[in-house]
Amino acid sequence: MDVWQLIERDHENIGSLIRDIPYALNARRSVGSRERMLADLIDELELHARAIEASLYGPLSRDSQTRALTEDLRNGHAEVTRQLQQLARYRRRDSAGWLNTFEDVTFLVDQHLHRHVHELIPAARKLLSAEETGAATRAFVRAKTSALQARRRGARAGAMSSEVAMIATLAGVAAGLGYLVWNRGGFGGSRSGRAVDHGERVSRQAVRPMPR
Repeated sequence: MDVWQLIERDHENIGSLIRDIPYALNARRSVGSRERMLADLIDELELHARAIEASLYGPLSRDSQTRALTEDLRNGHAEVTRQLQQLARYRRRDSAGWLNTFEDVTFLVDQHLHRHVHELIPAARKLLSAEETGAATRAFVRAKTSALQARRRGARAGAMSSEVAMIATLAGVAAGLGYLVWNRGGFGGSRSGRAVDHGERVSRQAVRPMPR
């Protein structure tokens, strides 16, 4: 798995939560409640932001052509998080008002992830060499694994099984990358003019279709 596939998988997980939350139970604190699933959505977005920050924002922030994009995306994430946290404090999760607000906020989430797919990733593919892409993949894995492990240590009841599975998956990705480096003697390679073409291969299904 490379950084592009890891980003796509995160987008799919976030999109799945967005689709499922309106149909979740309204019982407070139950495992399948809207409250718990909304908290999961906020956590997933935060984990994704940390991994993107560690892997792509650093190198793109150093380039004059992409610096403004990364800053704009950081601000977009902060605004999405603020609105989701405000929604989490909305008590009547069974009301039409809550569902309407949820739809409005998650539309912003969709727009934010859409910009990842159609602006951030193409810019990163164009800028990063093969070696830098490998470094970005490793940074993404390290950042997300570290955040998941910290969450696990901080939870009184321990990590959720899904988090344990995620840590194991990311560890497997890291091990595979290590083998690849050893087997090939390093990533190497020059910047490829085909990188922009590869950006078009990022799945449009990484985010759910825009409403309306």
